[in-house]
Amino acid sequence: MKIGKVLIVLMFIGTMFFLSSCEETTEPEESATLIVDSTPQGATIILDGDPVRAVTPATLEIEPGYHELRLELEDYYYYYEPFSVSSGGTYEINASMNEYETYAGLILDTCPMGAYVYLNGTNLGITTPCYISEFSGIIGPGNHNIRLYLQDYNEINVDFLYEQGYLHVLSEAFTLPVPPYPVFNISQPLNGQTFTDNVITLQASVELSNGSSYTGNSAILTLNGNDYEVSVNGGAIYHTLSIIYGDNTMSLRANSPDGNTGVSDIITVYGNFDAPEIEVVLTWNTPTSDLDLHAWNPFGEHCHWLNMTISDGSLDIDDVEGYGPETFAVQTANVGIYEIQINCYSLDMDAYADATVQVFFDGVLEDTFGPHHFIVDDYNGTDPLAWWEVCTITVTGRGEASITNQPLSAEMREKIMYDKMNLPKK
Repeated sequence: MKIGKVLIVLMFIGTMFFLSSCEETTEPEESATLIVDSTPQGATIILDGDPVRAVTPATLEIEPGYHELRLELEDYYYYYEPFSVSSGGTYEINASMNEYETYAGLILDTCPMGAYVYLNGTNLGITTPCYISEFSGIIGPGNHNIRLYLQDYNEINVDFLYEQGYLHVLSEAFTLPVPPYPVFNISQPLNGQTFTDNVITLQASVELSNGSSYTGNSAILTLNGNDYEVSVNGGAIYHTLSIIYGDNTMSLRANSPDGNTGVSDIITVYGNFDAPEIEVVLTWNTPTSDLDLHAWNPFGEHCHWLNMTISDGSLDIDDVEGYGPETFAVQTANVGIYEIQINCYSLDMDAYADATVQVFFDGVLEDTFGPHHFIVDDYNGTDPLAWWEVCTITVTGRGEASITNQPLSAEMREKIMYDKMNLPKK
């Protein structure tokens, strides 16, 4: 009997020990604490790749274990630190953020000076010498192409890698063209010709000055001071373009395989038509991309490539193979809001497309938007990355239009989304 009692006691003790062990192993881990600060303060906190709804300084409750912290602050390099913290533990980080160089950006200088500057095919509207700040949003990290053009000299093309936070200096000397270089014959339009319609056709041919064939597939059309690429097929140029009311100047230029630049004579044509109250002009810089101009009037009517005429406005052409321009014109505007958006229908063989939009009131340039960098197309879908909401134009009376960018009504936004969802493919 004594032996039996001892066994029972031992079994009871073993059971209690087993239960106690089970309770210890199933207890949940305690959360950990992260205390994070930065100099200067106000940095965005990104923990394990996800933004936190807080800025420095902050105290956060986190799961124990391994984590990766990233802090981001405008004008400063990001801060990164991996760390581990135990259950119930506390981990403190006090990050010192390093400021970008004060003059981070790109300095361009040429000899002679006064050259027009093109970044990735887009005319920036500035001349050398010039400074492009990194904080202007014009240039960012990665590979870029710079073109520099000065009349009577060879165009300069430079590919370079821009590194964030540093001051880059590019200094170039122009050379004079030597034969053979491209020469142009513009057969249409004729110098001094007058047009009663804003849509005209450019026809020209190009060859090298020694009579041999020009083998390039594009040339540059300069129209009223703005540059557009036009396609060249077997030395022939056929391009539909949009002119403005009054004087229009244009010329063509291209480079030989050796980099010698040839330029056509400058011709002037005249637009003899009433300037629209509102005129919106879309251009872009890649040859196979198809970008589309979309406009909604105050009545919710949608003007686009398939519905090119609405009650108070019209779209002149649908350029499906690059460059544009496409123009939406309103001869007599109605009171209310006009919404202007651009869709990247297809990039085709291009990796990207940079779009620029100009807005004219009564034939006078009011504002320029862009370039907007498209890297996504959606074939008339609703992907927000394939759409650019450019601006809203508010008309308060006859001849009283302004760019306001005011929010649209809920009804108008619903109408616009409905129109986008019901666009067919081309």
